[in-house]
Amino acid sequence: MKILTLCAAGSLALLLAAPGMAQQATGIYLGAGAGVNLRQDQRWKFDDPRVDGHVDVSFDAAPAGNIYLGYDFGAIRADIEGSIRQNDISDVRASWGTFRGFGIVAPGLNDIGISDIGIKVKGHERTIGLMANVYYDFEFGSSFVPYIGGGVGVGFNNWKVKVPDAGIDEEYNSPLFAYQGIAGVSYYITPTLAANLEYRYFGETDADFTFGSTKVNIGAPANHTVLAGLKYVFDFGPAAAEPAPETPADTGQRSYLVFFDFDSSRLTPEARSIVASAATDALRGESTRIDVTGHTDRSGTDAYNQALSVRRAEAVRRELVSDGVADNLIIVRGVGESDPLVPTADGVREPQNRRVEIVMN
Repeated sequence: MKILTLCAAGSLALLLAAPGMAQQATGIYLGAGAGVNLRQDQRWKFDDPRVDGHVDVSFDAAPAGNIYLGYDFGAIRADIEGSIRQNDISDVRASWGTFRGFGIVAPGLNDIGISDIGIKVKGHERTIGLMANVYYDFEFGSSFVPYIGGGVGVGFNNWKVKVPDAGIDEEYNSPLFAYQGIAGVSYYITPTLAANLEYRYFGETDADFTFGSTKVNIGAPANHTVLAGLKYVFDFGPAAAEPAPETPADTGQRSYLVFFDFDSSRLTPEARSIVASAATDALRGESTRIDVTGHTDRSGTDAYNQALSVRRAEAVRRELVSDGVADNLIIVRGVGESDPLVPTADGVREPQNRRVEIVMN
């Protein structure tokens, strides 16, 4: 829980401190990450007349990694992920009544290290995960995008246990149902390339297997994983769209309309194409002022829509600046739902009203 809290706090701090930069693209994406995995202690219970009790197994921290392929729909995205985690056994502590085995008869013990009675245990637990995940991105019109998610799938597990003093060298493989919770933050270096920092809780169901004649139950494996990585979105957006019709020639103005998805300030590939056309026009002409005005549809409260319209206008301003337009030429404002392109009743989600107007003077 401490790791999760630190990740969440760091994500919030970065979001608040970050300047506005690139907006994220949508579409097919590919990513990979690497980091560290902490495997929780496990309780191994024995069904054997020689052993009346259990052992608690702890593990060393170890590297972890993943790779994933998915599709970004906007605020929602989904992917298929492959991951690997392998942790060596670091300590085994036993609690039993009377132990009879390995040529040893020991009295009742409680929470005693196996090594304390002269038995050395080596081994590891490795999990290869295959997961289907869904995420929700929190969009604030910033290059820093916090997200949460979850997934289900299967963990292909390998347990290796060696007790040299007793001649034990056992290996067991079993697939288990797996699930995970995810929290992280992405930083969009460009609209198609993001750096990620995230925490994943990866859990599985119990496992049962046999060492010789001894039946063993392993408590549900659980992992705390911190990963840093990169994600690339393959932008197959269309060629630059034609600008909106010009206003009358005697006004000296030229205008463009940039449309948005519902409740979003994220620029779609089509929207970025239109902004690129506007930037090209601005750089080619002699514009002395560029008005960027954000609008929303009539779904939601006035206060929320006013703030959303400003975020949309700011997203367009940042994209214009990224395309080479001088920031001091751009005037940004949001008018919420007060000036719809298509008049509607209150509460109606009209796509043409979710827009930013760019007017060049």
